[in-house]
Amino acid sequence: MSKCASVNIYESLTHCKGQTTLPGLRNKAYAVPKDSIVKWPTLADPSAEGATMKSIAVYKGDFTLAADATFIVIDLLDTASNLTSASQGEKPSKTFLNSSTIKYAGTNEEATGFCRMANSEDLVYIVQQRDGKYRVIGSEAFESNTNPGQDSGMSVTDSSGTTLEISCTDVCPAPFYEGKIVTPDGTIDCSTGAVTVEP
Repeated sequence: MSKCASVNIYESLTHCKGQTTLPGLRNKAYAVPKDSIVKWPTLADPSAEGATMKSIAVYKGDFTLAADATFIVIDLLDTASNLTSASQGEKPSKTFLNSSTIKYAGTNEEATGFCRMANSEDLVYIVQQRDGKYRVIGSEAFESNTNPGQDSGMSVTDSSGTTLEISCTDVCPAPFYEGKIVTPDGTIDCSTGAVTVEP
């Protein structure tokens, strides 16, 4: 009879006084239908040899997409968009519900068409935190849910826009991503933020 290996990779969590933690997201998000993903990056298991607290929260490798597929780019309002993660369920089946609110400044035809399709699509999203790090909302094992909404506003001081309420169950709070994002505008290296444009 095999015995479970003990897992203890806890490390201290320290925060230096005077160090600023920047809230919020940067002004672009990226999305792709899950069925356009040919191969997923991998997330280390806590019991894997050499695992660390950091490694079990960071995808290793790239999203490999089908031929001619790319992540689309969504310009978002950084003052009205966010990312959250919350524990859910009961032991030993607890998971995380990863959620993001993405606000797009417009209710044009393209935004409306996106809402129509995304309403029943399993999409994978990548957002960039204000500190430059990228996080994934979407899972190979669980289906994501996108609830779009639009508001034209009423008075001259109201805002008009499209809001995407995104959620997905995962085994990790919105994993970090340091691989590549292939977009119509070029390929982003998420480990450095550098963009390579194909000639």
